[in-house]
Amino acid sequence: MAAKFMEKSSFLRKLTTLAALFALIAASILVIRCFPARESTFTDAVAGQIEQEMAENHIVLSSRTGRRTVADFQEPIILNHGKDSRLIVHTAHLSETISIASEGLGGWAWTSAYQDIVYEGDAQYTVDLSQLSEADFVVNNELKTLTVRIPYAELSPINIPADQIKFRDVQKGWAAPKDIKLTAEENTQLTIQVTGKMKAKLIDENIIAAANRNAKTVVADLLSATVHAVDPEFTVVVVQ
Repeated sequence: MAAKFMEKSSFLRKLTTLAALFALIAASILVIRCFPARESTFTDAVAGQIEQEMAENHIVLSSRTGRRTVADFQEPIILNHGKDSRLIVHTAHLSETISIASEGLGGWAWTSAYQDIVYEGDAQYTVDLSQLSEADFVVNNELKTLTVRIPYAELSPINIPADQIKFRDVQKGWAAPKDIKLTAEENTQLTIQVTGKMKAKLIDENIIAAANRNAKTVVADLLSATVHAVDPEFTVVVVQ
């Protein structure tokens, strides 16, 4: 009888001990859940290393609401790309040939001299990103898109380097008195004439349309890296 009582008493002590242990574990879990910041801290060195790795790999922690605003993207874009006031979006290489003549007596070919001058130049269409404002950005959190409105591509001044002006051989009639020599003023007038001819080719609707298509593609590619650094889930859409 005494043995049974002692066995029962020992069982009750074990049960009590187990109950106390479970209560201690439950209390510990509650404390950890309620005070995670106190239990999980990093040293400044470790925190700095984590921040550097996140920046290098473009890792961004999502906000609690998961909703982005224009400000999230506008400031980084202006900071990274606003200084690039003129972004080249389309380049064309142009060539124009001008024929000049020094007419002799009566304008006959055998008393005159002729020469072709070939002008080669580069023309560029650009867009100005420095003028972007908050009104040019639209965020759609449902579709995860950032829409950016950019200006239409503009034609920059045509550049004709001096070393790209080629003078062909002079063709002279047998009685032509001398070679062709142009004054500085005549050279200037020829350059203006050539520039006008080149510009006329560049205002073709097809070329302008191609420049604007390129503008949207180039700007989207340029801004995507910055946008993904802020939030990898967002896609850039560029309109004009």
